[in-house]
Amino acid sequence: MQSDYQLVFGNDSPCLRLCDRIMAKRNIIKSIDLIKQNYIVDWVIDGLPASTTFISDNLTERKKYYVPGFPMGFVKGDDAYVNNHVLMVIRYHKEKDNQYSIVGFEVYPKSVNDFTCPGASKNFEHTKLDASNDFQLIHFTYSVYWKEEPEIDYNNRMKLFIDPSLIDSNGKLLSKPSNNNKAIHWVSLINSLVLATFVSLVAAFIILINFRSSIQSASQSSFAQISQNSFTKPRFLPLLSLLTGSGVQLVFTLLASGILSSLFLRKSFANDSKILALTIFILIIGGFFAGFSSIQLLKLFSTRGEQLSIWKTSLISSLSGSMLISLGLAIVVVVNTLIFSKDSPRSMKFSNFLQLFILYIFFQLPISLIGGLISRKFNLFTNLLSSSLDSAPYTSASNKVSVAKTPLYLRFPFSMLIIGLFPCGIVFIESRFVYMTLLSERATTYLLGFLVLSAILLSIVMIEIGIISTYIRLLKNTSQYNWQWWTFLNCSISIWLYLESTSLYQLLKKLKTEGSTSPFLFIAYSSILNTIVALTCGTLALWSATIFIYSIVLISTKKKD
Repeated sequence: MQSDYQLVFGNDSPCLRLCDRIMAKRNIIKSIDLIKQNYIVDWVIDGLPASTTFISDNLTERKKYYVPGFPMGFVKGDDAYVNNHVLMVIRYHKEKDNQYSIVGFEVYPKSVNDFTCPGASKNFEHTKLDASNDFQLIHFTYSVYWKEEPEIDYNNRMKLFIDPSLIDSNGKLLSKPSNNNKAIHWVSLINSLVLATFVSLVAAFIILINFRSSIQSASQSSFAQISQNSFTKPRFLPLLSLLTGSGVQLVFTLLASGILSSLFLRKSFANDSKILALTIFILIIGGFFAGFSSIQLLKLFSTRGEQLSIWKTSLISSLSGSMLISLGLAIVVVVNTLIFSKDSPRSMKFSNFLQLFILYIFFQLPISLIGGLISRKFNLFTNLLSSSLDSAPYTSASNKVSVAKTPLYLRFPFSMLIIGLFPCGIVFIESRFVYMTLLSERATTYLLGFLVLSAILLSIVMIEIGIISTYIRLLKNTSQYNWQWWTFLNCSISIWLYLESTSLYQLLKKLKTEGSTSPFLFIAYSSILNTIVALTCGTLALWSATIFIYSIVLISTKKKD
């Protein structure tokens, strides 16, 4: 986005006139309201946000800190004054080969009642906004100074930024900023690693015991008995295939975009748009895996001998790869329709809707369809497990027999609360840092490395929880039908409940929102994000449990033979 401010590298401009603005009465009232709400203006140069500068009061170590943004104006008594002059100090660092990089963008706003620049003078009148006038003329000016910064280079230019919560109402530092956030991040990762290790040990113990028992005596193995009664065609299998196909697409998108962004695009605020473009591109490519995996799951759980028609393959594969974009577009359209009447700057432009719709029609649908058609001809699991599938007594869920009583801790909603404990321990602290970036109005690029590591640990834990929970469920109830739905819903809804509770807590206790637009947007978009995470967790859990059960059956069948 371009502006009317003229910046020429290395050229100082003590006083430049931007424009003269005639403000109508409604704009004056709106500006007064924004100033009284402490509205913060955000500018960006070379991916670096315009910042308000603070100096620590420690006389032995006077250190400079930055807070992103600068105030639109200030309030004195009952009057609001607009900052119509800005003094910009742009700091640069000399890199190798006589190249320069921007490492600081300091803005010092002032309110001046004429078209002259105040310079270092303090004896000037301020521009008061008067709501009683039908019109008011405002002069906008600016000054630009370039300063070389020899100590801070491009890779370390974000280290001076601090959390705005460390600044009091008078603009004073409440405490000396530290690197506690990084320390907490590492403690969070260690905590996640401990949880993942514990769950891994439990899963390894279960796998080891049951593989040994299956090899020693297939007929006496408890899991062999479980597996013989677990090859059922679940109810609403096409819907389950759609959801898990979308989950596979999300797993691929989140991990691939997160890893690539953390490696190549995390050093600049300007890379936010590049990260978004990369994520959309990977999401479209992930439609192939969505269509492929959904058809594989459909064939795996279908009644043996059942032929999958081309039209059914086309419908399920295309929907599984495009359902997320279509639902996301529908929700965003509804949200933007509701906030458009309030002239909210957060509403999405129509051109963006059109671009997403074109991507949906001309790219997402064909790629998903290709993945499904290839999957129809390529049997990834059924060929590998053909012998075990032929020997297993396959039963339809509609023909189920009497089922033993399930323990209380394996029933809804108790099972969801228990299963979600370990994943919640991993995502809770990282979600706290994500919401802190909303409070500090900072981009989340510096969090990408930690988020990717936490996502990998979360994926490992969900894979193991899927195995453990399904094993215990089938062990306690060997004639359990629709266990696929039980695993998927428990592992997805459980973590969704914890994440949604965290989001509501942040909204009610931490985020300072006014009016109805901001809370509504926060609830809508956080719910979408929580649903995405929940869907990926449920998909990982179901696929891991399925592969585990079928692997046990394969070993048991070979032992019998």
